[in-house]
Amino acid sequence: MLLRETLQKRGVDGAAQRRAAHSTRGNVVFGDVLTESGQTALEGARVCVFGSTALAAETLKNLVLPGIGEFVVVDDGVVGEQDTLTNFFVQTDDQGKMRAECIVQGLCELNPDVRGSAVTRSPAELLASSDPADIQLVASATLVLACGQPESVICALSRRCWQAHVPLVAADYAGFYARVRTSIPEHAVVESHADTPSDLRLLTPFPALRNYIDEIDLDVLDSTDLAHVPYPLIVAKALKALSLDGDAAAPTIQQKRELRDLIGTMAPVPGEENFVQAVDAVTQHCKPYSTPDAVDEILNDPAAVAPLTDDTKVDHFWLLVSALRAYMLSDYSLGMLPLNGSIPDMKADTKGYIALQRIYKQKAAEDAAQFATHVARELTDAGLPADFISSDEVAVFCRNASNLRLLRFTSLHDEIEGDSLCATAENLVVADVASHYALFRASARFEAVHGRYPGVSASPNDAEMLDDELVASDTVKLIGIANSLLAEWGLESTTVDENLAMEFARSGHCELHNISSMTGGIVSQEAIKLITHQYVPENSLCIVDGVKAKSYVAKI
Repeated sequence: MLLRETLQKRGVDGAAQRRAAHSTRGNVVFGDVLTESGQTALEGARVCVFGSTALAAETLKNLVLPGIGEFVVVDDGVVGEQDTLTNFFVQTDDQGKMRAECIVQGLCELNPDVRGSAVTRSPAELLASSDPADIQLVASATLVLACGQPESVICALSRRCWQAHVPLVAADYAGFYARVRTSIPEHAVVESHADTPSDLRLLTPFPALRNYIDEIDLDVLDSTDLAHVPYPLIVAKALKALSLDGDAAAPTIQQKRELRDLIGTMAPVPGEENFVQAVDAVTQHCKPYSTPDAVDEILNDPAAVAPLTDDTKVDHFWLLVSALRAYMLSDYSLGMLPLNGSIPDMKADTKGYIALQRIYKQKAAEDAAQFATHVARELTDAGLPADFISSDEVAVFCRNASNLRLLRFTSLHDEIEGDSLCATAENLVVADVASHYALFRASARFEAVHGRYPGVSASPNDAEMLDDELVASDTVKLIGIANSLLAEWGLESTTVDENLAMEFARSGHCELHNISSMTGGIVSQEAIKLITHQYVPENSLCIVDGVKAKSYVAKI
């Protein structure tokens, strides 16, 4: 059922329908750009969500629509009047019902292929349980989300996820403000979709490319044919004319100037597009081959040198990296990563472009076959079956070898309970989020002491009502706690903005739907990156500032 139809069924007004539809289109950003392996990973994912607030519902909406396999919501919250105003996935007549069950029902209507369920228990109670089923709920998840949970729950959840190597994304809110933080010991990205230059190897051409270069005689081509020669061939011819091909050393500045001048004289008429492309390519493609720094760090990581420790013996990524390391040390590779076979767009006739493309693709296939032999040897040495890593996974890894990324995060429980933040506290100042972050942490500490968030009345009869005197009093307390935290982190010279602190207290830790929708888009985007191992997730704190309509990131 379409989202608009679902909202109509629930009696949501037309303006709300348009907002929800717009929110959906704006937040689901990966649906048409994930590769086949990414979509398969998404469809097999099991997401566990602690909390059933509007933020949780908006995040799940953006995961249900592109088709995650399964999700479970853990919360014992009951639908109140505030929920009916901020959460599109509950109705007015849902008041008094279990909120987790209500949002699960609404979310499952968006995509019948997705399985959803609710566990109507307190997150704190479930995490304190030693029941194997409760432990397995987190340990068996592909990803865990925590939305609007107190720090005590975040710490307990972080420990459990960290031990099980399950990614945890925690998000919180306070009126116009929100924060998002990811935590996992390490996360490998195979398909990073990095925008890197094509690997043409013009300075040190491989045999098939050299033969192709030698076969083409530019002197016998007329002006029309010259205007359609692929620019890599033009650059290669110029390199050969100046005896610079086959030399691993970088051309000097003077030699590059001579190259450009020579290419200019080779053009049938000044300004011919393919010759202009060749001139522009001199800087980018006439340089010694080097392994990207990020990949080089991965290849020299202890886990790549000895991938069969107790922690990583069944880790596909490190077995493949170890095989890549062996490939790089072999005589065949000459210290170069496998070629991925792609060439950039360029001005050329169809025949010339296809011929050049075929040469690079054939070389990529040969490199992939060589790499596969090293993978097979790694599996044999590890005593693993030959199909332990599928041929498709090997091919994807090989094709993306030059764009591998590895991230290691700081745990949330160490951040909250320890002093791990001290070393990176200056990043908060640089990113201009020190006050925001300190106030989120101060609000959590305030709640732990007083049993309520700043600005929320302790009276059971008006728990959702705000009082000006209460807000003013709590603002003073909040500033004191926040400045104390900043001093603990070594930021004594930084103080919390009083107006910002008042906004935090005035919010009463409530949700605004537009902020939850925007934050849910950020959380779901990071979740999809983590689930699919495609694109590089943010290894940092993200602050959403709805007042300024900005988001900020700072390394934690």
